[in-house]
Amino acid sequence: MSALPILKLPIIVLMKILRSIDIDTVIPISLCSRKMYHLVKNFQNKSVTLKINSYGDYSSVAVVTPEGNCHQVEVSEGRYRNLESVNINGHLVPIDRSRKHGGWETYWKDRVKGLHSVMEYLSDLFGIKKVTTVTVTPGTLKLLDIIKERQGNDYELIINHYLSTKKSRFILENHSAKVLRIIGLSHNFPIGKYLKSVDSLIVHSKLLITLDDLLNMNCVELVLPYNEFTESEIKRILQHWAVNGFRRLKYLSLRVSDFDLEDVLGELNHTVMTERREYK
Repeated sequence: MSALPILKLPIIVLMKILRSIDIDTVIPISLCSRKMYHLVKNFQNKSVTLKINSYGDYSSVAVVTPEGNCHQVEVSEGRYRNLESVNINGHLVPIDRSRKHGGWETYWKDRVKGLHSVMEYLSDLFGIKKVTTVTVTPGTLKLLDIIKERQGNDYELIINHYLSTKKSRFILENHSAKVLRIIGLSHNFPIGKYLKSVDSLIVHSKLLITLDDLLNMNCVELVLPYNEFTESEIKRILQHWAVNGFRRLKYLSLRVSDFDLEDVLGELNHTVMTERREYK
């Protein structure tokens, strides 16, 4: 069977084809030639988001659709023979399309340069202005400088157990993102001192934080499900919030021991919400 001469199709037909193809297929199509790249760029869905992930030796740039479908372009260090090469953002790099990892795997001399190049390629292809989520390891910290220059602190940064306390402190002091998600840091990590520099903080482990830290925070959203507070502490927090002590706070989620709802809320002017509301 002969190949379909797709570029000879009428532009309206070609547009419908490109708009109906899923992300897994459209990215390699864009790598075929500059003409295909520009066709995909002009006719593909522009509502996708971009995430950068680094866990240990694994790194990737992921394109995520509104439906939650995700296609990952893996970025690895090293040279591999007998692989085809493609042009990604001006770099001719080997690529493995076998999908054994659930996406395409590319090979670079420098992992950070690879992540940067793939990020820029996909951003331009899909018209993505900002990377939404970034996860880094000690070997890819330089990527935060690139993100900072590109879009300031407007992204979600995930700090996980691959980063030491020293590295985590460095990131929080020099690359504080608007949204910070912490996974697996030591329970002695003093997160309280950084509550004035982030909009949203979501913590998936117990960390060191005091009542005074909370009363002096400047967050819009704070989620601390693993730090336990007493009823009297919660009452003081809510009273502080009621008199506009938290000028920006919109959403607060804390763990409370021996909580009596009527006792805590009885003296406060409040409304129990029964419908779903968006706070972000």
